[in-house]
Amino acid sequence: MVGTGPIDPARDEGPSLTVRAPDGSERVVPLEGPHEDVAVSPDGRTAYVTGGFTRDGYWDGVTVVDLDSGDTRRLQAGSRPLGVAVLR
Repeated sequence: MVGTGPIDPARDEGPSLTVRAPDGSERVVPLEGPHEDVAVSPDGRTAYVTGGFTRDGYWDGVTVVDLDSGDTRRLQAGSRPLGVAVLR
């Protein structure tokens, strides 16, 4: 699940990716700026989150999230990407 703002404004401070494990536990990975869509690699280790937010604040790229460590890196990806799919 991807969030474009705080999940709980009383505790969280901004855009984030919520990672839900099979046992139902959740972990929040902070993101830099709003995002629109998310896809997960077939092995479940990497999430790709588009930066083409539909309102102001978008950026022209994709954030790649290592789901084990929570590390992120931003990659340029065309103009205002909204959707993403991982193909095998």
